[in-house]
Amino acid sequence: MAEDRFVVKKVLSSDGKHMLNGRVYYPEGTPKGLLHVVHGMTEYIARYDRFMTRMCDEGYVVFGYDHLGHGWTAENEDELGFIAHKDGWKRLAEDVGVFANEIKKDYPDLPYYMMGHSMGSFIVRIAAKDVIVPDKLIVMGTSGPNPAAGPGLFLTKVIKLFRGEKHRSLFLCLIAFGSYNKKFKEEKDIRSWLTKDLESRDKYRNDKYCTYIFTTSAFSDLMNLIRNCNSGKWFKGFPEKVPVMLVSGGDDPVGNYGKGVTKVYDKLKKAGKDAKMKLYPNNRHEILNDTAYDEVTADIIEFLK
Repeated sequence: MAEDRFVVKKVLSSDGKHMLNGRVYYPEGTPKGLLHVVHGMTEYIARYDRFMTRMCDEGYVVFGYDHLGHGWTAENEDELGFIAHKDGWKRLAEDVGVFANEIKKDYPDLPYYMMGHSMGSFIVRIAAKDVIVPDKLIVMGTSGPNPAAGPGLFLTKVIKLFRGEKHRSLFLCLIAFGSYNKKFKEEKDIRSWLTKDLESRDKYRNDKYCTYIFTTSAFSDLMNLIRNCNSGKWFKGFPEKVPVMLVSGGDDPVGNYGKGVTKVYDKLKKAGKDAKMKLYPNNRHEILNDTAYDEVTADIIEFLK
């Protein structure tokens, strides 16, 4: 059973208060490398069990954890969707290094690979430049420069001023994600943009660790992540020696149906970085829960060789 493949690992967060609730998958025999999986917004690392088990079977020590304000790292349901009182976006990036360095203690000579999906893609893009440099980076379900990030930050500041940092605003949700289902509205499911797989959508819909609303301050952190990982400073400062693989669904609205991902790829190449990109046609945001799963996994295995 997959449950027997991992052990629970808890590491003190960079905030000095919370224990990052994680899991580590150990392969049989001598491992060939470390693979750090960083999950997205309003989800948790256990949703990646199938992928992490598969990569463990390939010989990697695979690990990840629930972010601050997510999953079992949150101390109670009230904490879900709240990251930090100040600079939560920096905490998210710093925690990548905190958890990775704890695992690396046991494997100092193994290559370290990093992968982030969705909000996790923004986190790993910042972490790989400013916190801990991986040997290779996989950026999944990301987006390019968003002109709405600046106005979005201003709006969160206004709402925070009048309603507080822990206010949960449906208005902010509509602004951030309201258009994502436009292409799939005939399916009459507000989560159609996530994946074509109906079972996966049902599990998501019925999971209390996936359906809460981000607080105002967490939306501010999200906007800061997007803005900073798409800044000219980021593209210029990203380590040239780190190969980057961008993967995304061709029907993923987060990446503007491939256009935003292509912008990230073009900017990396223009800055002289080692980047490659692949879009998976007819797949949506969660490509590890869509029909391209086997192809995506095979491409990642090949990239890490």
